[in-house]
Amino acid sequence: MRKTTFKLLALTMLLLIGTWVMGQAKFTVTFTVDMTNADPFDPATDDVYISGSFAGWAQPGSDETYKMAPSAENEMIYTITLQADSGQVQYKYFRVINGEASWDNGEWAGDPNRVTILLIDNLTFNNVWGNKPQFVTFNVDMSTAEEFDPDTDDVYIAGSHAAWQMPGTIPELKMTPSPEEQNVYTLTLLMYKGTYEYKYFRVINGEPSWDNGEWDAGDNRQVTVDSSMVINDVWGQLSGIFDHNVQFTYEMYPNPVTNTLFISGTNDVNKIEIYDVAGKVIRTMEVSGEKVSMNLNDLQSGVYIISIQNDKGVQTSKFIKN
Repeated sequence: MRKTTFKLLALTMLLLIGTWVMGQAKFTVTFTVDMTNADPFDPATDDVYISGSFAGWAQPGSDETYKMAPSAENEMIYTITLQADSGQVQYKYFRVINGEASWDNGEWAGDPNRVTILLIDNLTFNNVWGNKPQFVTFNVDMSTAEEFDPDTDDVYIAGSHAAWQMPGTIPELKMTPSPEEQNVYTLTLLMYKGTYEYKYFRVINGEPSWDNGEWDAGDNRQVTVDSSMVINDVWGQLSGIFDHNVQFTYEMYPNPVTNTLFISGTNDVNKIEIYDVAGKVIRTMEVSGEKVSMNLNDLQSGVYIISIQNDKGVQTSKFIKN
């Protein structure tokens, strides 16, 4: 199994229809957010604002241009229509209480922001308050791709996460070589929870095409996203290096952790790695024995991903460091 440094690129996983528009243009875009499960939320005292890159990240409540309104069909669904530049857009929803501008009442504290790419005019993005996107890292080992030439070929991922856009048309779906592992290409995306199909493609001399996929027909790869995860695949091998949906079967405690993290039942484990939310490996431990203890005093507070490797593959989970 490979130790890989990941390059972070973020892309919304909402279905997008249309073709990539080169350069920047002003698009009309509608955002909706369902506040039904927002707790606390009181429509009598709380307003809903959107802030993001299109607004210069204006403080919520400071500019009513970005104040959302209840929809006519459902008073718990708030909506707003704005003008934004084509390309990547980051945003997040906020409660503004009693009209007092503040950053304190967003969907969640800190990163990640919601991210999307505006491809065509008049798109609508339907969100649910607090449905936080997850970091999903895709790695593909190109060693088995006999016709692959890194001097002329780029590697792209295409799939239902981006409405099966033609490989080579969306730069944000281009994978990058790992600086640590030869022939491994990597890409990290932000994906909402759900099940997606995908496939890897060679793009030769920068010409978009469907002609150079891993295989001509048959099943696509599939992944179910329910948390942040790392996916290791081998070009042309549908099963990849490990089952994407493997259940985390090890006992890990305490979680949240303050000082020492314990993992039991590790007598079949070869290696444990810890990643930060940007996909960077920050701790590696070779394992022998049925119980592991990891001193995490030096880690900053936040969410981390743990990867446990055995002869059958990889299991991943996450923990919180206090």
